Order: sequence, then C-alpha cells, then structure tokens
Amino acid sequence: MSRILGIDYGLRKAGLALSDEGHKVAFPKGVYPSAWPGIKDVIADILAKETIAEIVIGLPLTLEGDESDMSRHVREFVLHLKEFFNLPIHFENESFTSRAVQSSGAAPPHKTDASAAALILQSFLDRRNQKTGKDIKDIPEV
Repeated sequence: MSRILGIDYGLRKAGLALSDEGHKVAFPKGVYPSAWPGIKDVIADILAKETIAEIVIGLPLTLEGDESDMSRHVREFVLHLKEFFNLPIHFENESFTSRAVQSSGAAPPHKTDASAAALILQSFLDRRNQKTGKDIKDIPEV
C-alpha cells in the first residue's frame, strides 16, 4: 500500500507529513530547512523508504480565495519537485493552518510546520474520502 506526502512549504522551513497506508489519517513527519537541494534530498530519502503515491502541498490563499504573494514561491517549489519526482502533485488551501496549530497548542513551536503539513494533508484526505469535491475556490492542479 502507498502513502501520501504532505508539505507545508515556507521560505525557511518545510513541514512534512505522511498519510497512513489507507489514506485516511495524516501524521506529522518533521520540519526541515526548505532550501533546495537540501529539501530535495530529504524528500528523496522519504521516497526511498516509503511507497509514496502522491504529494499534497499547501497553497496559501487570501481570505477572498485568491492566490497570495507566497503562492508564487510555492508554485516555484512545485516546479522543482516536478523536475525530480515523477508523482502527481495536488494543491490544498493552507490558509491559517500554522496559526491553528499554534493557537491550539497541539505541537511545540519547533514542530508547528510538521503539524501544519498534517492539517493540510488531512484536509485533502477528508475531501477526497468524502468525495464532495467542494473547495473554497478551485485551485488548478499541477
């Protein structure tokens, strides 16, 4: 069985999460420097150890559902991912995930980004498993 890799990409750090093999639950994996090629090596190591079927990456949207300035950086990062990894990549709205983790106290500060990645991935899994297909705004896939 396969897993899905979730990513909360930031300019300095990237939080990573993995789904279970049934694609029902997301678990934080870790927080890593997001500089390329270092993060590429981390992802390659995960792919070598796990059977990853897809990648889900958070896309920051505004309150109106439009792309933010950070969205451009996420899309550039996805271009790097596509160049090195032959996997389907999906965007998921990541609005307020880090703040939700921080305000809930669910994770210590140094693990916030991994927990945010798990929230992003869990949102994707829930939507897919409910098969509603409803989004705040349709986000073009990669």
